[in-house]
Amino acid sequence: MLGAIIPDLDGVVATERRNLPTPAIPILSLHLRPALLGGVAVVERAGPEMLEMLRGQMTGVNKVPFSSATDEIMNHTRRSVASSQLQLI
Repeated sequence: MLGAIIPDLDGVVATERRNLPTPAIPILSLHLRPALLGGVAVVERAGPEMLEMLRGQMTGVNKVPFSSATDEIMNHTRRSVASSQLQLI
């Protein structure tokens, strides 16, 4: 997924000799951590539009959970914006 945000990351990850993190062993190599944090920062700054773009790129069994999480974030964001607008009035 980060390859959609950070060009060439998939190539770097493919050259990684060790196994990538799994739920059982969720430890990411130190040299890949900045890319993960950078990707998160890009998505956070871009906002809901980036989440929609990433949802379109998602395939397979991960699409439904990602869509559910995205919907929850978008709904929470809309409620927060509406609440802050009411506070301004």
